[in-house]
Amino acid sequence: MANGICVYAENYNGKIEPVTAELIFPYTTLFRSTAELISAAHKIKETTNEPIQAIVAGSECEALVDQLTQSGVDEIYAVKTDRDCAFQDDALSQVVAEMLKKIDPSSVLVPATPMGRSIFSRVAVKLNCGLTADCTELLVDKREDGSYYIKQNKPSFGENVFVTIVTKEGYYPQMMTVRPGVYTPYEGAGEAEVTYFEDISLPESKIEVTSAVPAEAETDSILAAEVVVVGGRGAEEPESFALLKAFADKIGAAIGGTRPLADTGQIPFQNQIGQTGFTIRPKICISLGVSGAIQHTEGIKDTKLMVAINTDENAPIYNIADYGIAADLNEVLKAYLEL
Repeated sequence: MANGICVYAENYNGKIEPVTAELIFPYTTLFRSTAELISAAHKIKETTNEPIQAIVAGSECEALVDQLTQSGVDEIYAVKTDRDCAFQDDALSQVVAEMLKKIDPSSVLVPATPMGRSIFSRVAVKLNCGLTADCTELLVDKREDGSYYIKQNKPSFGENVFVTIVTKEGYYPQMMTVRPGVYTPYEGAGEAEVTYFEDISLPESKIEVTSAVPAEAETDSILAAEVVVVGGRGAEEPESFALLKAFADKIGAAIGGTRPLADTGQIPFQNQIGQTGFTIRPKICISLGVSGAIQHTEGIKDTKLMVAINTDENAPIYNIADYGIAADLNEVLKAYLEL
């Protein structure tokens, strides 16, 4: 019978990727996402009492395993490949599928990254199971026969509704990608049992990497920032957004926004905050021109101190704000910048 909560340790150039690290490691050492996934796995384990497993594959496998041994997982399963398998998702998905057949976990948690989605959509086909994308909450429930299953909650239909997806009974593993930021990084430790699958090898890939250019992404700064300035529809005008940027620069804050700002290109999509973007937990969040729709506030509800500025004194954002200013954001920001 399927047993175990498996976390995919995404890696690149011999290092656990930021998204994966948030799921598994103390995120001061690794990246945030793996430590977050491991945190999610521990929450599931509280109910199901299953072992937490990590799977990893790569040409520098030993170094990757060393990074994972103190991450808070119970078991590590590894495959050492004969070459770098970065971006060879067709070949790597075959390796992952064979590993999961041997391990037979009941669930698999995957970072919701381009690589995670690409590899595990292929894995789902190979294993004849489902894959729920971009989950923002995982809940455990129990069937009449005593078996457990995971309620996979996520935004859907253009992110206008919040849905719960359940894997059909009898189909394992339950696989899901989890958005970065929705779980607090796991900071525990513990020794893990390590198993190498020497009978699994990396097949030839039909993908050829001709060049690689580092991405200019600010997602990590948004997730790790202690102070974040968030712009909404009220900050769409060029003058308003220029003031927002100047304000953020002056106080040393990262910049995020609601979907309208991402749709207009004023912020990159990876800096969108809410059910359709990332969840952040800064010490201070300053919300400028944000109405406070639930699709957005779900991504900032764990902020320690919230300040909101909106011309509408009845805006829903004030329901979660610690301090509010019912005023024109342009006037407020100009006054501050002149100090």
